[in-house]
Amino acid sequence: RSPPQTAEIFNMLSGVKGAVLLLVTSCLNIREVASFVGVPVKSCPVLATSSPTTCCGMASSDVDVVQTPSMLMDDILKGNSTAATAAVDMLTEVRGTDKMEQYLGEMLPPEKNSLPLWARMPLTRYSRRARQLRLSKMLELSTPATSSDDESDVKDDEESKKGRARRSLFILLRSMADSPDFKGVSSMLAMAKKDAKDGNLSPEEMLKRTPDLETPNYEVLASKKGGLEVRRYEKFSICSVTMNELKKSGSDKESASKLSNPQLSGATGFGALAGYLFGKNEEQTAMKMTTPVFSEGEGSSRKMSFVLPSDYWEEEGKAPKPLSDSSVTVSSVDGCERAVLAFAGFGRKADKENQSNKLREILESDKEWRAVEDATVLLAQYNDPFTPPWKRRNEVSLSVEPRQ
Repeated sequence: RSPPQTAEIFNMLSGVKGAVLLLVTSCLNIREVASFVGVPVKSCPVLATSSPTTCCGMASSDVDVVQTPSMLMDDILKGNSTAATAAVDMLTEVRGTDKMEQYLGEMLPPEKNSLPLWARMPLTRYSRRARQLRLSKMLELSTPATSSDDESDVKDDEESKKGRARRSLFILLRSMADSPDFKGVSSMLAMAKKDAKDGNLSPEEMLKRTPDLETPNYEVLASKKGGLEVRRYEKFSICSVTMNELKKSGSDKESASKLSNPQLSGATGFGALAGYLFGKNEEQTAMKMTTPVFSEGEGSSRKMSFVLPSDYWEEEGKAPKPLSDSSVTVSSVDGCERAVLAFAGFGRKADKENQSNKLREILESDKEWRAVEDATVLLAQYNDPFTPPWKRRNEVSLSVEPRQ
């Protein structure tokens, strides 16, 4: 069915490698053998059905293996981006319902410790179990440890862990569907591991990870050791909310309720700002989305800000007024110098603390620039929630001044 792949397997069936390979395949059930040699289930006489079956509302003719969500997932893991696109479309149709959770739950791989040891052998990379093992490793890189940055609101029971894994799987599926060079879970895992180990980002890598959205203008004054940049920012405008000032009713709550996960930490603040930006303001003016999202402070005093489009940067009071029952405020940010450190990952509380400490250490030993007294760390997050953590651009920054 797949001559190049079959030829490769036949070449492996010689000598010691062949003996080991035959021993391994003898341990696989008939479905895994069909998957191992690249035979679609619908073409295998043992597994074929007399009539087309469906998976999640999709006919079996749409992709090679679609009899169940788990079999569809295996077809995707082989490198079938068309199947990934079909899965994302299907999941999007039922987003926010129990069906979505059910489908994603069936697509999740088994627990890693329940997979056989032979799945870790390089020679078994075409096996379904080996692909499931690699997907498990991908989810480890993609799933946050807890669902909230607020330690008083941490839920880490089994159901919460599975919920985070399901959300991470949906993000991975979108990435597989959108990637023009997706060749399967093995190559994707290798790329993810490399990007996750890169640490602080180079200027070139930062640009690759930046969405094509409007962002504040700045000039790089100096590039320092450890990936530090000193930038001079031009004036820009923001809309902001502070968590302890958010209203529990009215437009703030209504905007947050429209998010797919309104219970997540920061969702109400994000929803209030998104609502303002997309037309929930006195003028009912919808504005373009920008990047990054800024946040500073912790807990109830945490402040979140969106950058306004450049049409509103110069003239004070030109931006649409927030609704009277909203806690959103609009303000200008004057031009200033900031020391910036870019990094990948989720940009959560622990990430921010680690990178902030590194930023301060670098500045303490720098001979040209120092942090402004009592300056607070600003976190900037450039990517949407559907970007895998190893492809994200985050930054921590401090106001700085030249050393006298």
